Amino acid sequence: MLNRLYVGSNNKTGRLEYAKAIRIAGDQFQGLTAFKGIGYWQGVQEKCVIIEIETEEKTKVRDLIRTLAKGLNQESIGWVILPKMQFLGV
Repeated sequence: MLNRLYVGSNNKTGRLEYAKAIRIAGDQFQGLTAFKGIGYWQGVQEKCVIIEIETEEKTKVRDLIRTLAKGLNQESIGWVILPKMQFLGV
């Protein structure tokens, strides 16, 4: 299954810690995709990082979410589970 995480800007500083989020996620997963986005939280626009990880290990994803929340001063992190990613050849 494809796990998509939405990580907002640091709640204390208001800054997006993109490199730190990728480093934390990369420490726990060998493969992922990340990109920057714009989101809204409680009616306020903020920068965010969206991290996608293909894994069946929900416990490991929950552990990552806790680590990201603590390391990036997040009140919460959005988590969407999508159907399994498919890899197609040419």
